[in-house]
Amino acid sequence: MSSRSSRADALNENNLSTGAHVPHEPDEPDFAEQRSRLYRGLVNVERVASCGLLVATLGLIVLQVVSRYVFNTPFSWTEELARFALLWFTFVSAGFVMARRIHIAVDLLASKLGRVGTIVLDTFAMTAVVVTAAVMAVAGAEFAAGANRLLAPATSLPMSVVYSAAVTGFALIFLHAALHIYLNIRHPEVVPDAMENLEREAV
Repeated sequence: MSSRSSRADALNENNLSTGAHVPHEPDEPDFAEQRSRLYRGLVNVERVASCGLLVATLGLIVLQVVSRYVFNTPFSWTEELARFALLWFTFVSAGFVMARRIHIAVDLLASKLGRVGTIVLDTFAMTAVVVTAAVMAVAGAEFAAGANRLLAPATSLPMSVVYSAAVTGFALIFLHAALHIYLNIRHPEVVPDAMENLEREAV
């Protein structure tokens, strides 16, 4: 326990000297957000959009239930819009989760490695995420473009708008994962170790 606390003290001293700050709570802005207003604005947009889409989904579901069981005149578009809002919420919030490094992760191996080993492993994992997200974003864009003439049956929305949720989500994941790789290489002192990630996820 003493070695861990001494290592944390050393990292904190280094962080103070470089102006870096490793957040300990999921709602705290991380290093990249502290350095860039533009990036902090993007992350805040993701968070606000995720909250708005979740509230919209809940509101549409409640409206559907009330119209069906209270007034006995259900709307034909609420269920469809709720599904679309949930889809967009899933992908936009995935970008926010990647930005804050609070996604679910198995840290059994990382917890056994030293600081350097943890950063190398995290960089390898982020590289796999970058490649996968890039492939999915490109494939999703092609699929969405091909569905431009298809319309949703109840709302008549173009299905390309619905399928664009996946393109947006994977593009955000690609951006955040690529930035994490850069930070792993240029600023390894701000990369949270396995135990710090577990503590943040438990908050």
